[in-house]
Formats: sequence, C-alpha cells, structure tokens
Amino acid sequence: MQNLTILRHPLVDEQVGKLRDKESDIVAFRSSITRLGYLLAVEALKDAPVFESKVTTPMEVESPAIILKDEKILLVPILRAGLGLVESFLTFLPKAKVAHIGMSRDHETLEAKLYVNSLPRNVADFEQIIVLDPMLATGNSCVKTLEVLSGAGIEHHKIKVVCAFSVKEGINQIAARFPDVKIVTATLDPVLNNIGYISPGCGDAGDRLYLL
Repeated sequence: MQNLTILRHPLVDEQVGKLRDKESDIVAFRSSITRLGYLLAVEALKDAPVFESKVTTPMEVESPAIILKDEKILLVPILRAGLGLVESFLTFLPKAKVAHIGMSRDHETLEAKLYVNSLPRNVADFEQIIVLDPMLATGNSCVKTLEVLSGAGIEHHKIKVVCAFSVKEGINQIAARFPDVKIVTATLDPVLNNIGYISPGCGDAGDRLYLL
C-alpha cells in the first residue's frame, strides 16, 4: 500500500519484543512504548513542516539551518492508549499542541463510541495532524477519529496515523475510507481474533500502560 510505512530496524524489533512479552511489568512496558515512540516519531516526522534559517558556527561561518514548525503540528492521541506515545513526540516537538479524542469500544459489536473531543477551534490551521494509537486492530476507533477530524475541516492529506501494532483489517478500513491518510506502524501482525484483539500483539495496551 502506497501510504503505509512499516518500520524495519533492529532497534524497533527489540522494543516490539519487549512489548509483546507478558513478563514485562508496567515500568518495562511504559519504557518500551516511549522508546518505540521515539523511533516512530523519526519516521512520521520526515515531512514535518519546516522553515529555512541560518546560523553562525564557531568558525564564524554562516550555515543553513532547518527549524521545525512544531507549533503547526497537532498531536491527537486516542484515549487511553494513545497517551503512551505523546511524550516521545513532544520530546521532538515541544511547541506542538495536543488534542484528545476519547473512544470507548462496545465489546460485543466492537463499534467505537466517541466520549471526548478536545479539538481546538482553529484545527484546520495546523499543517500536520498526527493521530496516535498503539493498536490499529479493527480500525473502528481510528476511523471514527478520522471522521471527527474530517468533520472539523481537516484535509485528509495532512493526517498521519502512527501505531505500534497493526493488522490488515484496520489498515484496509482506513485505506478504503481515507485513502490520502498515511499510516506509520512498527509492525504488521497476522491475526485479528474474534474479540477484536491483535495476535500475537501485546494484549490490551491501555491496561498494560495504566492499570496492571
């Protein structure tokens, strides 16, 4: 798929393995999701908005410099698990704004229901929107979030979805509904089971980040 990027790097693989491990406690899980978030951020921000500047080196030579326009970037974590990736991105984007989208999942129908929307009024003014969600499983929560963003007037080509684990069902749903949205994922797993969980996956990322 043209708009799908799967990270290929031993540093990524190491953190994915630690996240998969059921013996990783809450401290280890949080540490690994943060470290993986740094690697995801490097890839996701390859086309971040910038402007050209100049600096003078200690050799008294003027040199070109690139400055990130991070104030023009909006991070949109999908609650709860998306919060686990926010710190990694803010390390590189200290002036970025953060808007929270809360989705609850009906465990029988697997449908997503919106319960929080803190998008700013000027959301269409941002040059890049990065949706953060460690698990792209059915894709229902992410598609619902993209519908909210679209309804707020955001052009689809400005949006990226960043996740740690994904399966083809979620990816295909986004591609069918929002073909201009780019997806960056650390890994593509083979199975979406009958209760909507990624396998082998890492279990419930929200629970492992905040509850267990």
